[in-house]
Amino acid sequence: MRINKDIIARDIQGDTVLLNMKAGDYFSLNAVGTDIYNCISEGIGSASIMDCLVEKYEVTGEQLKSDVFSLITEPKENRILEE
Repeated sequence: MRINKDIIARDIQGDTVLLNMKAGDYFSLNAVGTDIYNCISEGIGSASIMDCLVEKYEVTGEQLKSDVFSLITEPKENRILEE
């Protein structure tokens, strides 16, 4: 999984705004979404992303698994992420 080459990301007051230059769509990520996005852009796999976030945010593995799945599935549908 990797970031679509048409995506431009910018930090705006702690949140990340993503713009798909080809489609003209934009998305906003909160702090957790930004952490996930940054991990993906660095080539970190989903299992390692969850390990890192469990420690950082002190949440249960099940809750985090659900959140990470949502934050990975929606961007794939919106052409932010590619396989």
